Amino acid sequence: MIEIKQQHEQLLLVGDLTRKTVNSAFEKKASLLISKEITLLDLSAVSRVDTAGLAWLLLVLEQVQKQHQEIHFVNIPQELIKLAKISAVDTFLPIK
Repeated sequence: MIEIKQQHEQLLLVGDLTRKTVNSAFEKKASLLISKEITLLDLSAVSRVDTAGLAWLLLVLEQVQKQHQEIHFVNIPQELIKLAKISAVDTFLPIK
């Protein structure tokens, strides 16, 4: 399970960001990410991540950019960084 907690202009993801948690119910909650108020996505409380979670983050990034907005990822877990490097998409992640 993954939760989204809003703290002013920052969202905190808590839990597993995996194929099992990135589903349609989560997508509805994740619409918060595509908001002019949100500028930071804190990943410090993400306990597990897989390729589906990484793909979801890239999709969020794409949707935010289509709205001519910016979002930065902070406190990225080493597991996610390794996965992004292996997948050759680490340069796309807006790490702050």
